Amino acid sequence: MNQLSRSFALSAVAMAASLLVTACGGGDAEAPPKASTGTATTTAADTVPPTFTISDNVAGTTASGDITFTFTFSEDVGISFTADDVVVTGGTKGAFLRVGTTQATLVVTPTANSAGTVGLNIGAGMVKDLAGNGNATAVAASRAYNTVIPVITTKLVSFQETIAPTLIGFGNADGTVVADPTDATNKVAKVIKAANAELWAGVTAAVCPGDSIATIPFSAANKKMSVRVFSPDAGIPVRLKVENAADGTKSVETEATVTTAAGWQTLTFDFNAPAAGTAALNLANTYNKASIFFNFGKTGAQVGAAKTYYFDDVSFVGSSFSAACPGAGGGGGGTNTTISFDEATPPVFTGFGGADGAIVADPANAANKVAKTVKAADAELWGGTTVSNLANQAIAPIGFSATNKIITVRVWAPEAGIPVRLKVENATDGTKTAETEATTTVAAGWQTLSFNFGSVAAGTAALDLAQTFNKVSIFFNFGKTGAQSGGAKTYYFDDIVYPAAAASGGGGGGGAGTLVGGVYAGEYTGDLDPAKNLPPKTTLGGDVGFFYDARLANNKYYDFGGISGPVQNPGGVNNFYYGLGLKLPAITDAYFGAYVNAPNNGTTNVSAYTNLTATLWGPAELFEKSFTPAIQVVMAGPAVAGCASNSGRSEVQRIIAAAQKIGAASNYVLPLSSFTLKFACSGETTVAQVLAKIAQINFTLVGTNVQYSVPDTSNPPAYANGLNIGPIKFN
Repeated sequence: MNQLSRSFALSAVAMAASLLVTACGGGDAEAPPKASTGTATTTAADTVPPTFTISDNVAGTTASGDITFTFTFSEDVGISFTADDVVVTGGTKGAFLRVGTTQATLVVTPTANSAGTVGLNIGAGMVKDLAGNGNATAVAASRAYNTVIPVITTKLVSFQETIAPTLIGFGNADGTVVADPTDATNKVAKVIKAANAELWAGVTAAVCPGDSIATIPFSAANKKMSVRVFSPDAGIPVRLKVENAADGTKSVETEATVTTAAGWQTLTFDFNAPAAGTAALNLANTYNKASIFFNFGKTGAQVGAAKTYYFDDVSFVGSSFSAACPGAGGGGGGTNTTISFDEATPPVFTGFGGADGAIVADPANAANKVAKTVKAADAELWGGTTVSNLANQAIAPIGFSATNKIITVRVWAPEAGIPVRLKVENATDGTKTAETEATTTVAAGWQTLSFNFGSVAAGTAALDLAQTFNKVSIFFNFGKTGAQSGGAKTYYFDDIVYPAAAASGGGGGGGAGTLVGGVYAGEYTGDLDPAKNLPPKTTLGGDVGFFYDARLANNKYYDFGGISGPVQNPGGVNNFYYGLGLKLPAITDAYFGAYVNAPNNGTTNVSAYTNLTATLWGPAELFEKSFTPAIQVVMAGPAVAGCASNSGRSEVQRIIAAAQKIGAASNYVLPLSSFTLKFACSGETTVAQVLAKIAQINFTLVGTNVQYSVPDTSNPPAYANGLNIGPIKFN
């Protein structure tokens, strides 16, 4: 409830008024009365011991992360039951929450990177009812868990690509794509290091323009690559070098040693340990080129003869991503959307200017379906075809970003050297467009063209990342009429691959990744009590909740919390809140905070805004009585496996360090320029790159800011601590 609304009638919300006084009060807020301590006078006839059951929130049989256990008691047990009464094996106790007097929850974190069983045991006599009767027998529960972190790899070059990778040899080494010497159905790279080869002879493997590959997403947690190799000799060093395809001065090299002769093995290359005399890995650099050197450091003459080696599956270790070719600015990766023309519901074509489209069999592979375009003899110079699979000639939104502005299309043209234009636009507003071109280099054969919208066609609008693009059209031999082209011409295209837009929301009018009116969160619904199965959310669909140091849970006299939505608090500020009354001594290195996820638990691009405006406040004891806590404000991207930040995400942060006040009028306007980049788990180098994909905002009291010296009026006195989170928006 709004802490300013002292006069609000609590009976309207069916909550115990005494429990929520602190949350609802203003000024010198009163603390909520304590629940019964179990010392109340009872009749001698009550000799029935309490019983209870234990359940958990795991769907299925095995947990993969934190487990919330719920304890449901047969009668009022006051505050006799605490986390200290629970013996846990196979995990670590976390947040403990008393939900009224007949229910409580305990979060248990299973042992990291292992598999086993979390066990709970509450001994006989540990839980007492108001008459002092203890539970007659011990109660136990268990849940299997598996938190083993799988080794995730993503192939950057597999040699199974539709268009074979390019192998560029140097120093008298040569590379070709051939059949695997042990499996004729598999394609691999063959490298011959000649008898006169240099000690640095090697081969670059490329699948993208400019002798490049997809940008390698090195991070603080993930700095390894792997390559399958086949060598005639064991004990030789193999060096792997990655660099910036546009700037060879930005590189890093490391080595691994072959242990198998004349057989395949997978070598792991740790770029956190660069080869002696070479540059260290710099996470601020873009690495999108890879070269391999067999028996590095020995010339062909030193070896005494030419040697043949094979390699396959050049992979990144540590994350799964779409290995797309880099966009303008060197970015890459991410998730792609593909229009393949093999869909169960086929795309629709809208021809214009004397061009039309249809789905037909691939002229080179009858089993494959492709798009056919005929540009008629009387076609306009701008004759082309729109491809759509949604209403209003639309497709799923294109997720252009500062580091990914590439769309690829496989094309078949009767002639080489013709321009192919690709145009994207907003399906409901044709004034929002971007156009770019690529040129065919193959006659009467398939090739993949890359359309870089970071470099638009002359005389057309620049790509505006703040716009929604969800319509695509293709123009063959753009700029020439049918007559100028020599008559009707037939073209084919297939596999339109574009970056997928991150999930986001906000309701009508908002495109993917955008906020309607800048509103990130305005109202809240649901219930903080997990037993009620009403997950707390914003009305835009983002989850909300609290997190705090487990030691605080074990160091409290009481807790309280709830959600004040438009029904409960029509005259105030909608918010959700939670608080604790803490014992002494102070815990000076603890934390307490709240989080709010982006609409629909997706991501949203806020990089174009100027300010973050947040409404937040807390109990009077926290914000007014001779204490001004510092609050850390964190805006974070999507979760990244292995990320070292507390949120497990890339983060930008700042501190609100002064002038906090109690009450719902506590609005803080925070310039986005005041945030600094603290964790870059997806290769970000700027604040703006994190702001382009915000998945969560959290507010945290850190260290001594969660403990202070002015007690509340309860008996015994407690040191009240809590937060109310109201509307959040950008402008």
